[in-house]
Amino acid sequence: MAGMTVRFWGTRGSIPTPGRKTEKYGGNTCCLELRDGDTIIVLDAGSGIREMGESWAREFDGRAVRANLLLTHLHWDHIQGFPFFASAYQAGNHLTIYGEDRASGGIRQLLGGQMQGDYFPTPLSAMRARLEFRSTTDEFQIDELRVRTCKLPHPGGSLGFRVESSDSVFVLATDCELDLVAQNSDEVRDNPAAVRRFEPALLDFFRGVDLLVIDCQFLDEEYSQRRGWGHNPIATVVDLCLQVNPKMVALFHHDPQHTDDMVAAMVIDSFQRLEKGNAHDMLIFAAREGISMQVRRPRPPAKLTPVS
Repeated sequence: MAGMTVRFWGTRGSIPTPGRKTEKYGGNTCCLELRDGDTIIVLDAGSGIREMGESWAREFDGRAVRANLLLTHLHWDHIQGFPFFASAYQAGNHLTIYGEDRASGGIRQLLGGQMQGDYFPTPLSAMRARLEFRSTTDEFQIDELRVRTCKLPHPGGSLGFRVESSDSVFVLATDCELDLVAQNSDEVRDNPAAVRRFEPALLDFFRGVDLLVIDCQFLDEEYSQRRGWGHNPIATVVDLCLQVNPKMVALFHHDPQHTDDMVAAMVIDSFQRLEKGNAHDMLIFAAREGISMQVRRPRPPAKLTPVS
């Protein structure tokens, strides 16, 4: 596939959920692989990164891999696969790891914390690849790609990432509860159908996007009992999309309690609400483990003109 592409290696939130009821959309926790030419960006290191590493071993067959890992935050479901990431143990590989510094330490210290002897048998120092740690900023460059960050409302904080190439724009906004930062949050709490009013800077981060991968963990009725947990319900996602009009939307961070049938029903519900809002051209679907796709939505074929 030409241009920027994305592959979903882990789409589940909170905890891995293997089994027959989650086999369609996947049970591994968050990990995505973004490619543009020779540039490789990995977003989060949940349990899905283990299988990605195995795929790289087959693809590169001993050749050195240069890649970038962007961490939205350090909750365990977003880093628990890192100790099992085979590519990090291969000498000659180069992995640049970006994350937000915390009061409790830098990314190297915090990632290594889960690999200490009380938790894991192999320390971070056993990884033979070159690991380069960098603090995220509001905007930075990875090769020819422009990366912007946005602080998202989530317990402990989370970062959204916007990646722009010459012809595609991709946004990952997982682990966020946007109702909490709506300017009319009290109104929305009392009436979830109310139109959410967001700060212009937040809306700007989401505008002009070809593919938006966004946290949509809860049904609306579930969210009423889970406000403050750090995740969006359907109503919030649909409301945001109607305001910023992404070309494609992938519902992400599926709840561990949600079966494949429940996730599929959430997509249908979201689609119907968008249709009512006259967003007829927006493509919405559920992120599915193992799927690869272009970030830029293909143009429809030209209409044939009958020959008289």
